[in-house]
Amino acid sequence: MVIEQQPIELNSIGNDDKKTREREKLKRDPGQVGFGGVKNPHDWANPIALATFSWIDPFSWHCFRNVLQQNQLYNLADFDKATHVANKINIEWQKELAKPEYRRTKKYWLAAIRAYGWYYCIGLAYYGVFCASQFVGPQLMSRIIKYIVELRYGLNPDVDENLGYYYALAMFGSAMVGSFCNYQSSLIAARVGNWVRSAMVVDVYTKSLKLDTHAKRKTSTGEIVNLMSNDAQRVAEVFLTFNAGIFALPQIIVCIVLMYLEIGWPTFVGLGVMVIVLPLNGFVAKFLFKIRFEMVRNSDARLRLTNEILQFIKIIKLYAWEDPFTKKTLASRRAEVKSLFKFSRYRAILIFVISAVPTLVSIVVYVIVFKADTGIQADRVFSALAYLNILRMPLAFLPLIIAMGAQVKVATDRIAAFLLLSERKPVEENTDPSVPSGIYVTNAKFDWDTTKEDSFKLNNISFECNGPQLTMVVGSVGSGKSSLCQAVLGEMDLIDGHLSTKGRIAYVPQQAWIINATLKDNILYGKEYDHELYEQVLEVCALKRDLEMFPEGDLVEIGERGINLSGGQKQRVSIARAVYSNADVYIMDDPLSAVDAHVGKHIFSKCINGYLRPKTVVLVANQLNYLPFADHVLVLSGNTISERGTYSEIMVANGSFSSILENYGMGNEEQQNSNSQPSTPSLISTTVTTLVTPPPEKLEIIKEEEELKTKPTSKGKEGKEEKGKLIQNEERETGSVSLSVYSSYFKLGGYFYFGVIIILFALENGSSAMLNWWLSDWSNAMQFGDGGEYNLTSDQYLYIFIGIGVGSILAAGLRNWYFFDYTVQCSKKIHDILFKSIMRCPMWFFDTTPMGRIINRFTRDIDVVDSLIAPSLGQYVGMFMSIVASLVIISIITPFLLIPLGPIIVLYYLLQTYYRYSSRELQRLVSISRSPIFSQFTETLNGATTIRAYGRVQDSIRTNHYLLDENNKSYMMLQTMNQWLGLRLDVLGNLIVFFAAFFVTVSRDTITIASIGLSISYSLSITASLNRFTLQGADLETKMNSVERINHYISGPVEAPQVIESCRPESDWPQQGGIALDNVVMSYREGLDPVLKGITCRIAPKEKIGIVGRTGSGKSSLVLALFRLVELSQGSISIDGENIAKYGLKDLRKNLAILPQDACLFAGTLRMNLDPFGEHQDDVLWRVLEDIQLKDKVQELEGGLESIVTDNGDNWSVGQRQLICMGRALLRRPKILVLDEATASIDASSDALIQTTIKEKFNDCTIITIAHRLNTIIDYDRIIVMDAGEIKEFDSPHALLQNPTGLFTWLVDETGTCEQQTGKVNFRLLHPIELFKVKKVVIERLTVTAPQVPRTCLISLGNEISYQGNVHIVSHNSYKKPIPDCQKFCPIDLLGGSSFTNTIRTAGYNLQPLEFTDIYRCIKELNEINVTILDPSGMIIEMPSVEIILSYYTIHPRTSSTIQTTQQ
Repeated sequence: MVIEQQPIELNSIGNDDKKTREREKLKRDPGQVGFGGVKNPHDWANPIALATFSWIDPFSWHCFRNVLQQNQLYNLADFDKATHVANKINIEWQKELAKPEYRRTKKYWLAAIRAYGWYYCIGLAYYGVFCASQFVGPQLMSRIIKYIVELRYGLNPDVDENLGYYYALAMFGSAMVGSFCNYQSSLIAARVGNWVRSAMVVDVYTKSLKLDTHAKRKTSTGEIVNLMSNDAQRVAEVFLTFNAGIFALPQIIVCIVLMYLEIGWPTFVGLGVMVIVLPLNGFVAKFLFKIRFEMVRNSDARLRLTNEILQFIKIIKLYAWEDPFTKKTLASRRAEVKSLFKFSRYRAILIFVISAVPTLVSIVVYVIVFKADTGIQADRVFSALAYLNILRMPLAFLPLIIAMGAQVKVATDRIAAFLLLSERKPVEENTDPSVPSGIYVTNAKFDWDTTKEDSFKLNNISFECNGPQLTMVVGSVGSGKSSLCQAVLGEMDLIDGHLSTKGRIAYVPQQAWIINATLKDNILYGKEYDHELYEQVLEVCALKRDLEMFPEGDLVEIGERGINLSGGQKQRVSIARAVYSNADVYIMDDPLSAVDAHVGKHIFSKCINGYLRPKTVVLVANQLNYLPFADHVLVLSGNTISERGTYSEIMVANGSFSSILENYGMGNEEQQNSNSQPSTPSLISTTVTTLVTPPPEKLEIIKEEEELKTKPTSKGKEGKEEKGKLIQNEERETGSVSLSVYSSYFKLGGYFYFGVIIILFALENGSSAMLNWWLSDWSNAMQFGDGGEYNLTSDQYLYIFIGIGVGSILAAGLRNWYFFDYTVQCSKKIHDILFKSIMRCPMWFFDTTPMGRIINRFTRDIDVVDSLIAPSLGQYVGMFMSIVASLVIISIITPFLLIPLGPIIVLYYLLQTYYRYSSRELQRLVSISRSPIFSQFTETLNGATTIRAYGRVQDSIRTNHYLLDENNKSYMMLQTMNQWLGLRLDVLGNLIVFFAAFFVTVSRDTITIASIGLSISYSLSITASLNRFTLQGADLETKMNSVERINHYISGPVEAPQVIESCRPESDWPQQGGIALDNVVMSYREGLDPVLKGITCRIAPKEKIGIVGRTGSGKSSLVLALFRLVELSQGSISIDGENIAKYGLKDLRKNLAILPQDACLFAGTLRMNLDPFGEHQDDVLWRVLEDIQLKDKVQELEGGLESIVTDNGDNWSVGQRQLICMGRALLRRPKILVLDEATASIDASSDALIQTTIKEKFNDCTIITIAHRLNTIIDYDRIIVMDAGEIKEFDSPHALLQNPTGLFTWLVDETGTCEQQTGKVNFRLLHPIELFKVKKVVIERLTVTAPQVPRTCLISLGNEISYQGNVHIVSHNSYKKPIPDCQKFCPIDLLGGSSFTNTIRTAGYNLQPLEFTDIYRCIKELNEINVTILDPSGMIIEMPSVEIILSYYTIHPRTSSTIQTTQQ
């Protein structure tokens, strides 16, 4: 049965602890299900309830009656809360850090001992009493044997006949005292272990928010996740058995002393055997430590790679890189498994040697006892046997403790090393009240990594930004724009100079950071909700229409990394967060590159240059058209500020950047109009009132937006539809772990192999029991000299005894070796199957599954399978075999004991069944509640800069504390339930001891003396065995829960086959690159509305197609359908006439190429990122680097092509990452290339060069470009205009612009006057412009404003009238040849030249272009002309004014201009 787990609510995260405590209750409300919000009873229970764990009885009954949910758990006890725990160890760690420098080693474990040691010592005291109680049983057993001998043979006439019954009661009482102390000690150990784990998690999380760049490069996300999961958890688990390890040596010593008292000097022979073996333990332990360190290092590498793959899974699928990355990950896993094999085999040797010691000692000792004829009586022999049985436990724990000690040593050393990494230095806060809020930098030098010579630096940086000021930072790709923002935020090292800030800072990163919460929570980001402010923020950030697209409004859940938002939506949410924060200083790192052009205009005019006008704003931008509106401009070049000043000052200075601006299509306003001095920069308005009538779609949008103003933004939970929920609750099984889970695990290693191991288990335990049985008969025969039951001589008994003992040792050795090898084989296969299954999951699985859940499988769950299932399973099977052997012996010796034993075993079964209802659900909750910790941690690492900039570090730490507390609720309840069960099982076990002594006393006249000792010895051992068997069974089930969770993903959804052998395309497919979409309908998931609705279109081979439309119109969905990242619900897509659905995904995707908007780089080298699989020579790679304008940059780096790329490519700018991704596409040379705004983060100059490169290198390809900036597609063959999942328009740009009510025309118009791509500005203000890249000039529309205009007239641009007709455009003085007649009023291309023989098109004239100088002269002279309107007779018509809308086209911008002239 599968149910959905209730999610952990994060709404109250960050609230003050005091308020949280006030909400806690001592009792449940009437009708409340479970104990959610109820104060933990441990805080107020009475001593008896604490001693017996009865305070948990209501909880266990609830678990038996209900399926436990996270929100039904008690609140965590105050002293278990992460805040309390972290504060204590932080104090002690600071003492470690304060140690003198010469004591370089800072010990984390010492800090932990000082913080929690006092409480742990209480547990040790309890455990000491328990250990002492274990020795009472053998002593009383010896006395019982002595009492029966005396009574039977009349050796002591004064002996009390009821003394045996008194001894039975004493054995029960002493055992109960030991049990009470044992479980109190175990709970304390579990609690302290959890404290240390929690402290480690908190410390690692907190430290990760403080690391500087140098420290980040010394570690990786995989390593840090490993520290928080495996290392921290390992320490907690060691504490569960640490008591036994600490007391192992004292127990061994006491056993030896007591054995000496019983059997004398032969004890020292056994001691000698143990001393000989001890150095071997040390030798093996040393290797275990070394191998464990190697395992952890390999695990870090695997997890780093796995984390990276999951983070960029969409890119990997688009590039069809699943197989290569799978091979790479499995190769990393093989190295880890190789270490695991070595660790397991050394552990098997260690366990074999130490487990063989008691048997070997018993053989040696008893051989000497009987051969030396020491005359030792049976009571003493069996007392010694009982001590040997006690000795088995500490000796068995010794190798485990050694192995675990090695793991703890490695874990704490790794934690200490991580905590000692360098931290970023906080930026100085200016406290001078006379200084306004802002940023103050003086002669500063910044460096990303002071330990590396080739790291990026910023030199001689000086600037001030304060008060109501907009400062724009511009420069080429890699010039340091983003680095300047990071430097101000303190992310770069300040080497020299001075940096200070004043006021609250808001930061908008270049790549938006989105948290997994509602859209509203992303904007509020912990601040109080202010409705008026909130609505205002939505308006200025252009988010209102987006909210209408979501059924839940602003309560829509945003997936991890904003997976269900477009790039533009993510960036606008990021901007909205900054605006809502109401900070004093805003640092915006190129936020407009990710949004559509018309949206960018809206945000700039209404938000940056509007709502934020009273604030200090630093804006990094590649949109140079906004420069005239900046108060201050910083130009970065050569790692420093090369130019500064206002826009006009930079143009007047005539530096290198002014020429870039002129190339870009901008000039100096003062030079354009010397008669007028521009005032404060403001948006330039045209003289045209309404140039384009909005299309019907636009009118509908306007109407919707007006309606939206009267509607609430949030639609409430009642408006939510479960089918539309993005992140589904994590599924969990209920009830016992099914046999199919166990079967799936054993199947991986082979059933036959497992059967052989079971036989070896049986031989090991059977031979051990047989050894004791044989010893009993032998001692009885020797005592009475009658040859025993089998009438054998002493030597014959001896040889058989030795044979059985040696057989037992050999069986144990073989069992250990093969069993641990078997479990490693299982873990190797289960990881490989899991990873391959995850890689084959469809994209919707990753959209709806938080990464933390998947990482949890690859960290904690795989670690359980690797390291914890083997000892748990081994002990469970071993205990079972031991119990069977014990029952057989007991039933033979004292059959009456079976009378109470039957009901007791039934009670055992019922009790453990009752307990398992709690334990397995608690274990599932432990696993499920651990996932959000990983998710938040991964989220934090990605947004650490943003968190620090907003000053939300402490809030994030509190969130981490909250999630940890949620996890610890179930973990501590599980540990308490373990002790609850253990104590009750001990009561039953101790009853077995009581009844064994009781029935021995009852049968004192018939039972043999040897059998008395054997019966009581096994009754003593079966108590512990039954207890441990029951607990171990529950523990094994909780461990198998990890296999169950892994199986859930293994049997998860699967996308289409990678390769269909029966239908593979030709090696050179597609040869042409033609694409046909036929009635394409697509939904992202079953049950959701379609996002593509009947798309039908044809794209010719080598055609260049642009796709435009508003956010949510279906642009990206069309591309996902082409790559089959989402399968179609209806219709088909064909490439070169072949339906792509018939091919495997790998065959399809490897023959296409895409440049995504969110460029990704993998940790490794530059070569690996360009050519992941080594398919190209160096010279090819260098040519590609030259094409993408990065050759010079790479040549400067240490290693060249082998230069390091860090996690996520953080040591490269976003623009450089986009260029490297373009290099990948250049190497593939596909026939179909998709560009998803691939140059959004690149400056205009580089963009122009890259666009030229695309045209040259991919001229024989079909190119599909999703465009936010219309300039990138204005010269494409055709443009697809999408809206609401449908193609609204599909034609050439020129044709689309002829429809004044068209959606494309509206998109162009919406771009506005200040947008460089398509904005309309007053043409006079732009003169003169260096238009050396102009391709053509178009007169789009002529508007005559006059009382009366004749139908037939002439229009003269100058003095000559060369032609007449209905409407005529007469050439300018420079062009003597007449322009052909236009039969109707329409846009006309004014493109004179040597020939005017081109045919007339309905959209206008398409003539040969002039030379660049002619075009420049044409526009320059058009600025000075008079426009004259004449009637057919040639008479001038008196008119107030005439307006001509004129556009000129360059290779990157398209700018519409207005000329207005008034008839003189």
